[in-house]
Amino acid sequence: MVRHGGITAEQGLRYAMSLPVATTISGIESVEVLNQNLGVAVNFQPLSTAEMQNLRGQCRKFAADGRYELFKMTTKYDGKVGREQHHFPTTQDLPL
Repeated sequence: MVRHGGITAEQGLRYAMSLPVATTISGIESVEVLNQNLGVAVNFQPLSTAEMQNLRGQCRKFAADGRYELFKMTTKYDGKVGREQHHFPTTQDLPL
């Protein structure tokens, strides 16, 4: 969503860090991204309930069809063993 203008990286990170979790893991593909993420973490202020709701609304149209969540909507990242462990159908048993 960040690459396509749905949200900023800071919004996504602040949203994730505002949820009731112990750890937030983010990808770091360059020193610039590391510094950006550290800046968000060092200056972290949790989003308010209203800010979180507004961000969900802002993301709604981007999230509706799963185009940015291939790990949820496709078998692209599913290996045979993982599918078996979770009792998912094999890729051969899925409709085309």
